[in-house]
Amino acid sequence: MGVSPRLVEEIPDPQPPEVTQYNRHRYQCDSCGTETVATHPDCPDEGQFGVNVIAQSALSRYDHRLPYRKIADRFEQLHGLELSGASAWHATERAARAGRCEYEQIRQEIQDADVVHIDETGIKRDGEQAWIWTFRTAQHTLYAVRESRGSDVPAEVLGEDFAGTVVCDGWTAYPAFSSNLQRCWAHILREAEDAAEKQAEGEPIYHALRQVYVALQVRLESDLTVRERANLQRVARRELESLIERSVPDGPVATLLGKIEGGLDHWLTFVGEPAVSPTNNAAENALREPVVLRKIIGTLRNDRGMFVHETVLSLLATWRQQGRNPYEELRRVVSSNEMISRAHAVPAVETPE
Repeated sequence: MGVSPRLVEEIPDPQPPEVTQYNRHRYQCDSCGTETVATHPDCPDEGQFGVNVIAQSALSRYDHRLPYRKIADRFEQLHGLELSGASAWHATERAARAGRCEYEQIRQEIQDADVVHIDETGIKRDGEQAWIWTFRTAQHTLYAVRESRGSDVPAEVLGEDFAGTVVCDGWTAYPAFSSNLQRCWAHILREAEDAAEKQAEGEPIYHALRQVYVALQVRLESDLTVRERANLQRVARRELESLIERSVPDGPVATLLGKIEGGLDHWLTFVGEPAVSPTNNAAENALREPVVLRKIIGTLRNDRGMFVHETVLSLLATWRQQGRNPYEELRRVVSSNEMISRAHAVPAVETPE
């Protein structure tokens, strides 16, 4: 009758945890009293959990969005490994400390970038208002949790000598930090549409503003010279200035025109700089995951919670941008951190059995 093949994919049954006892010899110098403890490449310097437990704890919290109590339940259900919610937290904190060096490397890459998208949203720290900032380039994403929403934060993260272009919304912290900005067209078009719905005078202004933007997009699809871009920029600026000069009664439309005028030097940066995007969608998209987590966790408890939150989120977001496996990368940074710690330790003395 023939053969009817059918492929069935299955995963192995959950494996129980492996428990290994490391007998570490201890020595004390008779002269100075310095104590030396032998090391082993597979034995962590602190805690009782290995690399896989640490990596899975961090990933369960920040990728699967599980509470620490549920993370502990998952380990027990799948592997028979008993640990508390507090232990899952400490394991995640260890992952963050191990990955902090890579976090600083991401910061350095962003500081050296030509274009950085920045945005911020609120978050609670011990019930008090704080802010989580995102700094995003094509290959890197950095989160920073701060109690400030002012220009001191981008100055701290990017450095006061940052020479690149900042793509942002209209928040006052950005022009206070840098004069090289690209204001977000997605924001101003939404505000223009909203003003048009509330006030009749806004309808022609919204359509004119949208027409300017669409015409620029179409024109920039061509391979323009520097001179052509500069000329296009001048023409578009005159069109924006003509909008600002319109006489309208007080209300949403007057407020809109005030915003257009306030950002007049920053709406058209993308016309002269091909690498600059006219919208800040990249940064807004980067804030979606922290916003979802905010709804789940409610508040960060303290500085340690802020440290873990910004570090692990930054690592996972950057690795995804670069097409890397977050679990394998977490294992790598935790393992590397253990090796670095041992490299700075006093060498162990080997003795025969």
